[in-house]
Amino acid sequence: MATRPQQPPLDRWFSSERTLGVAASVLVVAVTLTTWATAWSDWYSYQTVVRYGDDHDQLAEAAIVSGLLGIVAGVVLFASAAVFIVWLWRVRWNAEMFCRGEHRFTRGWVLGSWICPVVNLWYPKQVVDDIVAASDPRTPPRTESLRDVPGTRLVWVWWITWVVGLVTGNIVQRGVLGGATEAHDLRTNVILSTISAIFTTAAAVLAVQLIARIDELQTNRPWVPWWAAGERESGFQPPAR
Repeated sequence: MATRPQQPPLDRWFSSERTLGVAASVLVVAVTLTTWATAWSDWYSYQTVVRYGDDHDQLAEAAIVSGLLGIVAGVVLFASAAVFIVWLWRVRWNAEMFCRGEHRFTRGWVLGSWICPVVNLWYPKQVVDDIVAASDPRTPPRTESLRDVPGTRLVWVWWITWVVGLVTGNIVQRGVLGGATEAHDLRTNVILSTISAIFTTAAAVLAVQLIARIDELQTNRPWVPWWAAGERESGFQPPAR
């Protein structure tokens, strides 16, 4: 799946993705807020069952609140994911121009790594690792392979917290305990929901830091394509942006 980028057409140049990164960061924070709102609705449903038992009106009200918050959370998550992946796609393009090194996956995997089952537990991290490595000014422009560049602690911690939040929130809570009505099942549900919210919040904070870090790396690295890096002192002039 490794790919060595070919020389891009010169009508496409480096571009600052700071504005798109800020938009992605804002939406990531919004996801955190909706995650906590969903956790609250799970606690509310649990407390309703404990206090009111078979009161159908109270249970129906709790179900409506939970359903509405679930819809809002889903919309915000979709918007956040769309903007984040577009941002990731565009910083990947910059990274390919900064450095010749082979990325572990073709550019299509910038999207595919998130939606393919099972491999979405580690492929996105490797995509981001290669973007960070290629964007780092310390990485030589003609580096042959990016997989040999050591990963960063920020990416590792961000990805671990994201996966824990994903597993507890989506696979365990929604898949196994979705539709639970008994108090003891709902109690397990809300505990997992709270754990998911905690880890999702940590992942969101780290994602915002990661977005800022990649922007910083790409801003500080000279905007000279890898194939022209040796020509900078010989009169090479980049095309107008």
